[in-house]
Amino acid sequence: HYYGAYLFFAAMPTPLVFSVHSDVSWDFAMALNPGWHSTLFAPYFVAGAIFSGVALVINLLIVIRKAYKLEHVVTMMHMEKLAKLVLMTSTMVGYSYLTEFFMAWYGINKYERDLFWFRATGYLWPAFWTMFSCNVIFPLLLWFKGFRRNMTAMFILCLFVNVGMWFERFVIIVTSLNRAFNPANWFHYTISITEIALMVGSFAWFFMFFLVFVRVLPAFSIPEIKETLPVPRRGNGGHA
Repeated sequence: HYYGAYLFFAAMPTPLVFSVHSDVSWDFAMALNPGWHSTLFAPYFVAGAIFSGVALVINLLIVIRKAYKLEHVVTMMHMEKLAKLVLMTSTMVGYSYLTEFFMAWYGINKYERDLFWFRATGYLWPAFWTMFSCNVIFPLLLWFKGFRRNMTAMFILCLFVNVGMWFERFVIIVTSLNRAFNPANWFHYTISITEIALMVGSFAWFFMFFLVFVRVLPAFSIPEIKETLPVPRRGNGGHA
């Protein structure tokens, strides 16, 4: 009964990931705004969520397995398979970026075309190229097995991936609002101290709760670990 329920509850988050991130993407896609009004956003956001989520999991796993000496539990095989998942979702995200640019160039909406040109060449170009480099170009190193099995290199790369995903949201939100349909509403964006404080506070809350969780509860599933242990041998007295 336990393992049947375990499998059932493990399967439940899968459609939840697709539905939640699709709904979030439609908040943008339903708006008649350059760079937002696109049917691509639902699969694009789902792939991006898996991409950044797995990258963060790798960052946390590398630290935990090293700090608690759990290399025998989270083996190199596990880390390499997670790296391959990052590589796969990176190609999906990169395909989405290129599709956006192609449709902006090929379509008839000149406002869409001008916006994507502004993203790549306007005054916010560092944000766009940081996003593209961290999410598409740098993960290409994961094609090499030696890189996937180097935990220091993997940790740095996954940090870059999460930086790139943060800049992706920045590019989507700020540049589209920065160059809306009405030129009278265009503005020169500068980040405020309030926004910086909210971002730093969000990171602080997350890592605080994560460290409390690891301190109080098992970091890994004990039943799954017990499944991998050898069967106890019986002693001379017939007791395990």
